Amino acid sequence: MMIRFRFLFLTACMLGAAVQAFSIFQTADASIQVAPTKSNFKATGAAKSDSPAQLVTANSKTRVKATSAGWVKLAGGETAAVVRFEIENGWHMYWENPGDSGAPPLAQLSAMQGWTLLEPIFPRPSILKTADDTEFIYNNSWEWLLPIEGPAGASPPACSFDLSWMVCKENCEIGRARVEFAAAVGDIPPAGAVRLGRSIATMGATATFNSKDQAITIFGDAGKTANTNSKNSSANTAQFIPAIIPGVSLKFTGPFQAKLRDEKFTLNIPIEIQPQNALGKPIVFKGLFLYGQLDSDCCENIRLPLNMQVSQP
Repeated sequence: MMIRFRFLFLTACMLGAAVQAFSIFQTADASIQVAPTKSNFKATGAAKSDSPAQLVTANSKTRVKATSAGWVKLAGGETAAVVRFEIENGWHMYWENPGDSGAPPLAQLSAMQGWTLLEPIFPRPSILKTADDTEFIYNNSWEWLLPIEGPAGASPPACSFDLSWMVCKENCEIGRARVEFAAAVGDIPPAGAVRLGRSIATMGATATFNSKDQAITIFGDAGKTANTNSKNSSANTAQFIPAIIPGVSLKFTGPFQAKLRDEKFTLNIPIEIQPQNALGKPIVFKGLFLYGQLDSDCCENIRLPLNMQVSQP
């Protein structure tokens, strides 16, 4: 039986805690604690306890510190603010698709006339498997890229971002902060030239859709993708983790293991298309293809429009 992605529930959990936070953000870190455990935020949309998950204010120290780390230029020409998260040992944050439980960070650009926050860019996550679920996480310091778009030829002025996030160990907390950025001046370094702890995805491998079999096929060359700067790195493994895909269901959360032969890989993923769940938007199959096992090993974006008709919700 197919299992739907449950992003709306997860986002609702985050927004429920964050709506008030966005209206009263302060520069100092604060947190809201989830009671009693992270199981309240299982992606199935149902808590393990008999009552719904409750958010209560807590005076405990937030487990995450968010700071500004300058500006970078993306391959498409956009300028992105770099937010660095430092996570307390033993705790973890989440990728854009958290997996079976958790919730991703959220960002809101302070009001700036003529400037818009584009889709945030997440670096390669780690995969955390337990007896109960699989999660896509960050368990150490990492950088989040927030691209913004403004008037043609203009450099970003001084601005700030209101952030909220979920961080978990045995229990979960919702943290929040306002991060300030100085105006971008001079030559902005390209994202590829900036030393980041985790790899940022490059252009994707090839993906095709067989409408008759209702399956995605991803294929490419793994031999040129391993991190050559590490002696311990190897591309002898390759796996795919799906993003949130409204209108598409998969058999399980992932990761999906690719078959490798002579450094070539291929991966077939059965899907079920559900246009009624596409939120009125075009259906696009997407996710991240991971080579090797290290956080610094290469990864590639997979993005394949399925050209399906969808109805408005």
